[in-house]
Amino acid sequence: MHEVGHYVLGHLGDSALTRSESECRPEEEQAADRFAADVLMPACVLWGLDVRTPEEIAQLCNVSIQAACIRAERMGVLYERNKFLLHPLERQVFEQFGKFIQNNKSQ
Repeated sequence: MHEVGHYVLGHLGDSALTRSESECRPEEEQAADRFAADVLMPACVLWGLDVRTPEEIAQLCNVSIQAACIRAERMGVLYERNKFLLHPLERQVFEQFGKFIQNNKSQ
C-alpha cells in the first residue's frame, strides 16, 4: 500500500522509475507511509472499535506489529484529542464500516 501511495500522491516523476528508495525524498516517504496507514488501519474504524494496542491493531488489520506500533502511537494522540469524525470523508469511511464495527464491537 505504501507503493500505491506514491502513485496516488503523484510522487512518480520522470526520475521515480529509476531512483532507489534511499534516493526518495523523506517527505514523500512519510506521505506514502501515512497513506498506507490510513488505508490499512483507518483511525475512525479503530476508534469505533475502541482498539488501542499494537497487538489488537495488528490482528484486526492484518499488518505487521511494527506498523501497528506506529499506528497505536498515533492513535494515542488521537484518543487524547478526541477529534474523530470531523471531516466528511472520515464520516463516510466510518459509515461504510458501520456493519463491520457493529459485528466486531463486542469482541
